[in-house]
Amino acid sequence: MYNDVSPYFRFNFNDKYIAQQLMKREETPEAIKYFSENCDKLTHYGYWFLLSTLWVSYTGFSDIELWKKLFSSDRPQRLKSIMKPSEVKEFEYLPYFITVYRAKRPGEKQWIAYTLDLEIAKRFAKERNVNIITKYEVKKRDVLALFLRRGEKEIIVLDETKPKFIEEIEV
Repeated sequence: MYNDVSPYFRFNFNDKYIAQQLMKREETPEAIKYFSENCDKLTHYGYWFLLSTLWVSYTGFSDIELWKKLFSSDRPQRLKSIMKPSEVKEFEYLPYFITVYRAKRPGEKQWIAYTLDLEIAKRFAKERNVNIITKYEVKKRDVLALFLRRGEKEIIVLDETKPKFIEEIEV
């Protein structure tokens, strides 16, 4: 577990302080707002690591445009800071064309997250009380990150035009 840390990690007091403040707001929409207001004080590693941790911790009904803006930062060290080394390794194994799934919430117009696993999409469909899962294909180069931390095999694609619709699957 302790060896699954980015090679860019270096202890930094500002990063620690902001992380502590974020923990006080954990699992609320206030966390990403606080991050957005204070992210300029973070190291590059701190920015990417805390942003990905916030995403994995809580994204429920938060401002998707804000997430897109933050994930679109041109700060360096993104790949090996936003994902854990184990996630980077799995990301490297992904094929050029990736099949992904989404169980859309009723009325949902925007999203950036998909799963690689149909069974996980089925679980989301049940939780969201929907009976359709949408299957897409996306090029690996259009994927920002792979997160395995919640057991969701989640990928992030910021440009909604990049995943190409394949079919709807009734569940």
